[in-house]
This record gives sequence, C-alpha cells and structure tokens, in this order.
Amino acid sequence: MPTSVPGRIDQSAPITSQAGFSLLEVLIVLAIIGIITGTAGLSIRAVQAERGLQEDAHRLARLFELAQAEARKTGQAVRWEFTNEGYRFTQASRLQTLPVAIAERMALQPPSTPGGNLALRPRQWSSDQPVEVKVHPPVSPVFAGEWVSGPNFVELSDGLHTARLQRLGTGQYRVMP
Repeated sequence: MPTSVPGRIDQSAPITSQAGFSLLEVLIVLAIIGIITGTAGLSIRAVQAERGLQEDAHRLARLFELAQAEARKTGQAVRWEFTNEGYRFTQASRLQTLPVAIAERMALQPPSTPGGNLALRPRQWSSDQPVEVKVHPPVSPVFAGEWVSGPNFVELSDGLHTARLQRLGTGQYRVMP
C-alpha cells in the first residue's frame, strides 16, 4: 500500500549505510587544502627572494669584470658605490682615488658614468627588502688599471638570504654556494 510518509517501505529490508559526505567532513578537507596551499605559496615566495639575491650576485660578478676592463681601457679608476636600495659604477679621475677626507677638501666634481658604458648604469637590487653589503677589505671598492683590483670578497644579505662573491687569483669573480 502506498504511503505519503518517507521511510522504508519494506520493514524486512536491511538498513544500508549513508552514501555521501557530511558537511563537517567537507569543511575539514577544505581547511586542510587551504593550509597546504598557503604553505606552498609562502615557500615559493621565499625561493623567489633567494633567487633574486643570487641573480644580483651573478650580475655583480660580471659587472665587476667589466668595470676592471673599463678601468684598463680608459686608464681611469672605476668606483663601485652601493646603498641598501641599489648600486652604481662611477668613473673617478686620478685625484678622486685619494682618501675621502682629502677629496672632500679639494671639492672635486661628481664622478661620471664610466665611458658612457650603459652596462655600468645605476641599478636597483632585485630583493624587495633592503640589501646589506659587506666588502672585504672594508674600503671603497675601486677597480684600477692593475690586473687584479677591486674587492676580495663581497657579501649581500637581505636579512633572510645571503649571497657571496669571491675574487679569484685570475681577477674573475665567482658566486659562492
């Protein structure tokens, strides 16, 4: 006999288990997926920041060699100046390679870009964070006409990652792992 009340028609049939997911199970799975996605996104951003600092180090290695070649070609020293936001190469006359105190007293004119070489133009660091630069020996890095000049060791750090450059005996620079 047909009935309008939902339920089992045949009372002798066994009760089957529920098919599907409860709302609580779906919410738990969505929360787990959200946590995993957020963690992956943060780790990708950290890898990109480290890659930017490594790219800056490789670019500096090439630019240091170019600055050395430019100094040999023109006979004038090329100075590397850096801040937390970026860096630039300037061509210094022979008088500008004097100690800073003497140069300030002489009121020298500001240095120019080396030989109009666009590769040695001012640049910004790739990192979103300010970059701390450590140079050894701790003097103003100057590339002169000598075969091997410039800093021996440069360390770039954005607070989380570090990249190191080392000058080899051949005058070339290598990015340290």
